[in-house]
Amino acid sequence: MITLEDVTKAYFSRGHREPLVAVQHVSLTIADGEFVSIVGPSGCGKTTLLNMVAGFEAPTQGQVMLDGTVIRRPGPERAVVFQQPSLLPWMTVEENIAFGMMLASGRQGVDASKVKEMVEVMGLQGFESHRPYQLSGGMQQRVAIARALMTEPRILLMDEPFGALDAQTRSEMQRFLLDLWKVNRPTVLFVTHDVEEAVLLGDRVVVMSTRPGEVAMDLTIELPRPRHWDLVLSGTFTDYKRRILAVLRPS
Repeated sequence: MITLEDVTKAYFSRGHREPLVAVQHVSLTIADGEFVSIVGPSGCGKTTLLNMVAGFEAPTQGQVMLDGTVIRRPGPERAVVFQQPSLLPWMTVEENIAFGMMLASGRQGVDASKVKEMVEVMGLQGFESHRPYQLSGGMQQRVAIARALMTEPRILLMDEPFGALDAQTRSEMQRFLLDLWKVNRPTVLFVTHDVEEAVLLGDRVVVMSTRPGEVAMDLTIELPRPRHWDLVLSGTFTDYKRRILAVLRPS
């Protein structure tokens, strides 16, 4: 279980009298296996929240905990997927996928059969020896997700992973992610600007206010799974979108 207790994050810089407060007084509890989407305007602290759960940053006030233990640094049970795939350009698809496992357990700990299995699961057969520049944006992001999943993380932190993709590829990747998630059910924190994407994917949608970011809404999405694209045409789906947009819309 991930717990954020009255979390505030401020950035102090030389030459500025007042700190920049990114998020303030955020309290959330995220259950194991839950898929939580986080939406909000630009600069509201969505990525900051993700970074604190990842252990990249520490809160200025409050606590971020995993199973009751304060998170102080990154750990192998938490994997991050960024908006840009961040693949190593000199490595092949197979080598990039294996890289996370190599960091966690050394070169001797890389299981070639597991890498091959992941290539098949991700639909990357035939591209094993390709380098990132030879892949489409969607395929690059598949490699990045595969690399994150290789260590079998309990928690997957995703920072607008489909934001740079075209609409068709984005839709394909959303379906692909849901298919992957339903197999092992890791806890997912998914940051997005897209309200439709947030509702389609999430068990809950956390809506952040403008900076300093606070939780303006924590909405449970009671839509049946598995979720299919035609769900977005339903009245219930539209109502969830309307409620979220009403909070996001400037007064």
